[in-house]
Amino acid sequence: MRSMDRRAAARGFTLIELMITVAIVAILAAIALPSYQESLRRARRADAQRALIEAAQFMRKFHSARDTYAGATLPAALQQSPRPGDGAAAYQIRLVEGNNRLTVATAAQTFTLVAVRTGTMAGDRCGDLLVADTGATLLIGAQAGQTLAGCFRGQ
Repeated sequence: MRSMDRRAAARGFTLIELMITVAIVAILAAIALPSYQESLRRARRADAQRALIEAAQFMRKFHSARDTYAGATLPAALQQSPRPGDGAAAYQIRLVEGNNRLTVATAAQTFTLVAVRTGTMAGDRCGDLLVADTGATLLIGAQAGQTLAGCFRGQ
């Protein structure tokens, strides 16, 4: 009798135990995965902010040396976030004239930089981030209810 009890106990998991375990893992994954993905998006947005700040500093140095923004182009290292070689581009950094996002030139005394979503960030709820030479920032194409402070901390 004891040998049968030992064999029954050593058989392994029952189907119901296995199904309960799978259900628990699925529930935990359903809760954790969206949180993890939002954390990655926040990190990519922060990196885009960093890239815009560096690009704005480059533009100000360019203006200091020439007393104009005319003819300025961003170096390749400042044209995407994260930097080339650090992973797939999540944002393309573009230099645009004034507040007109359709042209890609600069006015003599103003500039505007735009971090345009691309790749895995293409459908991000926060839209694109625009930074002007005055320091003004603006969200472009954000979903309703999204704020600059909520999407890009520290702005």
